[in-house]
Amino acid sequence: MPKYGNLILQSYIVNGLLASSIYIGLYAFRKKLKNHIGFLFMGGSFLKFIFFFLLFYPTYSADGDMDKIEFAAFFVPYLLSLILETFFIAQMLKKLD
Repeated sequence: MPKYGNLILQSYIVNGLLASSIYIGLYAFRKKLKNHIGFLFMGGSFLKFIFFFLLFYPTYSADGDMDKIEFAAFFVPYLLSLILETFFIAQMLKKLD
């Protein structure tokens, strides 16, 4: 098995870019949309899942089965980006008050 198989590198890149874009977008509109940041954050998470189903799911399910390694190749980068994104957005919200 290749060291960077199962699209893991692409998964880190896509999740990192999407999480950064979501954070930058929320940061840019933090004062104007202060009361809606939570909903926009959840929408961003939904957007990341849409990208998963468009970019990664067809490859992972091509053999008719998604094994644990394929699941982890997507879920670990997703979870890591979600934790970092949540931390930085929480910090941003603390500074708004």
